[in-house]
Amino acid sequence: MFQKPTRALLALLLPVIVMIAFTASALAASPGGKVDICHWSNGHGFHEINVSVNAMPAHLRHGDVLPDEYGDCP
Repeated sequence: MFQKPTRALLALLLPVIVMIAFTASALAASPGGKVDICHWSNGHGFHEINVSVNAMPAHLRHGDVLPDEYGDCP
């Protein structure tokens, strides 16, 4: 009876939970209010930049990503 709505809710919330976890770990490791992100440049791929934690949500919304667990960009 509750199986389908529960699966749908989990499918919607899981990516949000994962993003919050990655963001929290990045913010915790960012002295001085700065964080490294992988910035997408059309035609040039990703390259690492250092931005204010306040600017990070805007960068993530337009396609930038956080570095992987080794600190590398895709």
